[in-house]
Amino acid sequence: MTTLIGVVAGSVISRRTQDRHWVRDQVAATCARVLRESSSVLIDLNEMEAGRPETAPQGVIVPTTVDWRPWNEALSMVNLVADRDIAEAAHALDEQIWRFHIMIKRGLTPEEDWIALRSAVVSAQNDFIVVARGHLSLAGDPLQRFSGRPASDDPIWHS
Repeated sequence: MTTLIGVVAGSVISRRTQDRHWVRDQVAATCARVLRESSSVLIDLNEMEAGRPETAPQGVIVPTTVDWRPWNEALSMVNLVADRDIAEAAHALDEQIWRFHIMIKRGLTPEEDWIALRSAVVSAQNDFIVVARGHLSLAGDPLQRFSGRPASDDPIWHS
């Protein structure tokens, strides 16, 4: 009888551990997808701005060329499997993407700098990384940098 109880208890503990690992793997994959798709959206927005017809003056809304399906699927997965903090960070990123997209659709003015405007989206991506790392990283230590890209005021951009 003792052996049977031990086997059942071991099975329950093993199943819980497997479930936790599966959920953690799903959340990690979902977070990676959010980062990948948000980066793809930035590339699409850059192409949309670069391809804006010269006949469409600033302030005139042009149709979007962005395929939103992959981004919306990534957000749906976050809503499905992630903790509330991760989902809220993804929603904050989505808001910044919406704002940036609307600006691109109406056309950037000569005073508006692409890099400066994009920085709100990049900042939201970095905030998302911080939150996701807090849930997924065993050490949970914060990053000091999020990429190796030189700062926007670095002389390399002006040479």
